[in-house]
Amino acid sequence: MISLKVTNILQGLLQGQNIKSRQLWAYVAIAFNKVDHDRLKLVGPDRMCAEWVLKNGGAVSFVQAPGRLLQDYNALPTPSTRVQIKEIDATDSSIMKLGMEHLKSCKHIDRVILNRCKHLESDGLTGLTHIKDTLKHLQISSCYNIDDQGLLVLKELTQLKSLLMFDLTAVNDLEKVIEEIKPHLKECTISTKESI
Repeated sequence: MISLKVTNILQGLLQGQNIKSRQLWAYVAIAFNKVDHDRLKLVGPDRMCAEWVLKNGGAVSFVQAPGRLLQDYNALPTPSTRVQIKEIDATDSSIMKLGMEHLKSCKHIDRVILNRCKHLESDGLTGLTHIKDTLKHLQISSCYNIDDQGLLVLKELTQLKSLLMFDLTAVNDLEKVIEEIKPHLKECTISTKESI
């Protein structure tokens, strides 16, 4: 199903056009991040979100198997099996702001790792507000498009218990950001080193 969609997208992009490789992969990344509303109705928000994360190179765990991090799209349960995502590990994935809409209506995600997400734009962090009632643990690291302004949305994640941020080269003053968000994250331990 996905292979057919990708083939159709690629064929449409390449017909009569001389597209450079980088541009081509940018189109693929966008295609893999766009919410397919018809599929969402068919499989539900958690399955759709899991498909998004896995298609983009990340991993997920489910409430039904919390200790098992799934990285293989083909190992997902059948679409008729309802799952609930517990954790997202987006390390080295191609997720972007557009895809963060997949988090809507996911009610059990309590841990997210955004590590080396090179396509995630700074304003893409606003998508985390879709899971603000359940998100307890968040890591943002080596995401070089995330800046000071983008991090300020974290003050809306009032249920956070731990926040780990490091190697954010576009952030000019991480301590100032922490100073601004900390009063809103009363129960949260904020760390700026790989210690959690």
